[in-house]
Amino acid sequence: MTISNIYDRLNNEKIVGMYYKVLTEIFNGTLSDVMFNEVDLLETIAAKRGIHLSYYRIKEHLNRPSQLILLIRFH
Repeated sequence: MTISNIYDRLNNEKIVGMYYKVLTEIFNGTLSDVMFNEVDLLETIAAKRGIHLSYYRIKEHLNRPSQLILLIRFH
């Protein structure tokens, strides 16, 4: 029996978009760090589809917002 979640129904572009949106909102402070569980779930779903998602967060100065770089690799 396969357990399905809402992310399984999204296409690849929407998975990447949700990944970016959730990470951005976490780093902006809108969402709590608990939402990293959703990030892990999105990475797992993407990996099942042959897409490797990862990110780097660059914080240059306290007064500037951090920059987020997404890395997307297709298997």
